[in-house]
Amino acid sequence: MKKKDIFSILLIALPLYFTSAQEPVKHPILTSRFQFGAGVYIPTQKVKFSVDGKSKDQLIEFDETFDFNNNRATPQFTFDWRFANKWRLGAEYFNASYATKAVLKSDITAGDYTFNKGSNVGVGYTINLYRIFVGHLISSGQKHELGGGLGVHLLSIKPFIEGNIIVNEGDNTFKRVAGEATAPLPNIALWYYFAPTEKWAFTAKFDWFGITVNEYSGSLWDLSPGVRYRFTKYFGLAIDYRYFLVNAGINQNQWNGSVDLSFSGPSFTLYGSF
Repeated sequence: MKKKDIFSILLIALPLYFTSAQEPVKHPILTSRFQFGAGVYIPTQKVKFSVDGKSKDQLIEFDETFDFNNNRATPQFTFDWRFANKWRLGAEYFNASYATKAVLKSDITAGDYTFNKGSNVGVGYTINLYRIFVGHLISSGQKHELGGGLGVHLLSIKPFIEGNIIVNEGDNTFKRVAGEATAPLPNIALWYYFAPTEKWAFTAKFDWFGITVNEYSGSLWDLSPGVRYRFTKYFGLAIDYRYFLVNAGINQNQWNGSVDLSFSGPSFTLYGSF
């Protein structure tokens, strides 16, 4: 065989060898040590409270009782740290608040007071949600990752209703009834990532809680499927659909009642991977 032919074969074979030997580049969601995200969550909100009500069936239903704008954008922040080969620490935060004035279409009893039909009242709430979890990889590969762990949703809730009521033989007086509770809700957590290319990834997250902890009882569901696109080496965009549901009874001195929360809608997050 001529030297020219040998050289030609090597010229063709060597690039093919190194190309086939080189592993495909993984998506950063499978390899990055740190991931940060900031964005907005635009949920449809369904919010019901009983604040020291005489009856647990007496709920203040914001989406039915009041002119409730239930598609307000809220800020959302995420953090993820792969602190060991198969271990992760994650954190999330979002908040929601609302306040309005309305004329009651029916009587509402809260605490020791009854706000009568036709009363002009102010109502509102502030909700802050903090999610922290520690997880361990169950299965991982070139294009996927499955993991599970334990976490806690720290839910801070502050509802109120205020307005004039009739007391003492017809005298009007201003009254405000408010509740405040910070409920630590432990949960199990699962996640799954599938990244077919180095730019695209599909994600799913699932959290569940359904036990009684001290003064709190009830259930929590937090589900979030999504998709990610990496447009530079370090930055990308995530679009998720999040469904968050809490049904809880609260038995505290400052608030003896219940809360039913339902948030569902898309979130848009700009994230960085390092």
